[in-house]
Amino acid sequence: MYKKEIERKFLVDKSKLPDLSQFKCIDVKQGYLSQLRDSLSVRVRSFDDKKFFLEMKDGSGMIRNELTLYITKEEFDSLFPSCGDRIIIKKRYEIPSEKNDGKILEVDVYRDFEFITCEYEGDTEEDVESLIWEDWFTEELTNKPNYSNKSLAYFRANQSF
Repeated sequence: MYKKEIERKFLVDKSKLPDLSQFKCIDVKQGYLSQLRDSLSVRVRSFDDKKFFLEMKDGSGMIRNELTLYITKEEFDSLFPSCGDRIIIKKRYEIPSEKNDGKILEVDVYRDFEFITCEYEGDTEEDVESLIWEDWFTEELTNKPNYSNKSLAYFRANQSF
């Protein structure tokens, strides 16, 4: 499925977050097949080890082109080792926004990093740009390429973050 991905990403103050245990949680495992400097990001991804995807994204920032293909567990298991150490493992919590009626925020708690991030993906630029910051947002990361999941996977692999 092709779509325009329109999203913003924020650094989170974990001491101000609501209790995450009360929200839906998904275990996310993703690995990168593309190289860090490639303009096209290619990754394989699993949700709760039940749903599997091959995803391609281009560009950076708030608006990107994204193509997602559903793959089988066998295809995922075949491709994932090719990612080597370029992987991200995280828990993703879906949290209703307290300041933006009807919006669902995705909070990512990484296994290998001390920080927590939050993403909001919407259908239009106007919707995403109008997002009011939650009290627990500390910094916008949308246009900071070092905080993209692809960069984090490479930094993790090279132990340089």
